[in-house]
Amino acid sequence: MKTMDEESGEILVWRDEAASCIALHIRGERPDEYQAVRLSRQEARRLAALILFQAERLGERRLVAVPPPAPPA
Repeated sequence: MKTMDEESGEILVWRDEAASCIALHIRGERPDEYQAVRLSRQEARRLAALILFQAERLGERRLVAVPPPAPPA
């Protein structure tokens, strides 16, 4: 299972062959900045829950219109 377009190569998520963990690869600006993280089932579920929780909080944020700047005097 891969999530994200392989062409972009930004974030790849998949289950390993043994189905023992979730692998998360994050692309960097240079190859030495690439990161790979392996998460257990519980860690992956907790990360997903935290992302969903924070995404929901973004929806609660009230946007306030900023008044236009005053004309120069």
